[in-house]
Amino acid sequence: MTGFGRASGALSPRYFATVTAKSVNHRFLEASVRLPEYMWDMEAPLRALASEFFSRGKLDLSIRIQRTQQPEYNVRINTQIANTVIPQLRSIAEELGLGASLTGSDLMRVPDFLQVEAIDAEIIDEERDALTALVREAFTQMTTMREREGVSLRNDIAARAASIRKLREEIAAHRDEVRAEVLATYQQRVQELASAAGVDVAQDRIAQEVVIMVEKGDIAEELTRLAHHLDQIEKAIGGKEAAGKKLDFLSQEMLREINTMGSKSRSAAIRTVVVELKTEVERIREQVQNVE
Repeated sequence: MTGFGRASGALSPRYFATVTAKSVNHRFLEASVRLPEYMWDMEAPLRALASEFFSRGKLDLSIRIQRTQQPEYNVRINTQIANTVIPQLRSIAEELGLGASLTGSDLMRVPDFLQVEAIDAEIIDEERDALTALVREAFTQMTTMREREGVSLRNDIAARAASIRKLREEIAAHRDEVRAEVLATYQQRVQELASAAGVDVAQDRIAQEVVIMVEKGDIAEELTRLAHHLDQIEKAIGGKEAAGKKLDFLSQEMLREINTMGSKSRSAAIRTVVVELKTEVERIREQVQNVE
């Protein structure tokens, strides 16, 4: 499901954070966290926090940090480099007749001669807690947006489930008619084959074989399972737990039953309804990819 959340605030007198969270549809939960380098240790806790809020979706969490207070710096001169480089520079200068004096700017050009480090670069626990609170706020906003989308998806799936139930009842109403038609067709076919083969088959034997064939072609079981799957779908979309994976599985099972009914039926009327059923179920399958 798609969603967006944004939160910002001060972590402390020295840091200000802006948190942006967005998600798109995905079969599983895949969280991407972008942090400043000195906050790398917060990545695992923030991923765990995302799993508390969401179970599906491709989540992108971006955190920007701004300094609101200049840090104290530790300035260190690399004496080992100075002791090694300065005598050599003086020697070269004398050989070239440039004089033996070295200025401060000359030394500053030497790589790694002067090292400056911010003393308070790493964040403290209070700042971590403040950042976590901002991420929670962004996730809460995103959850609210996803819930609004979820209401629309639930209404759409519920409407299509109701349409499927009506189409199922329409097929069920033709079931006895189809059984009678199939029974007559098989009886005629068996008699034609027996006559063509020049054999005399007992009527009891013909009736037994025809009944077996009719039972194999009956769609009663498929109708029952289809109704059960519809009940499960209505129960899932009415609950409060994550139902995306369950709805995906149920829609696949409904397609299986509908395809079986289509392969068993010889009636043009039923096959027409089967096509309509498949269309509705395919639309449900498209929608449930967006459901957490």
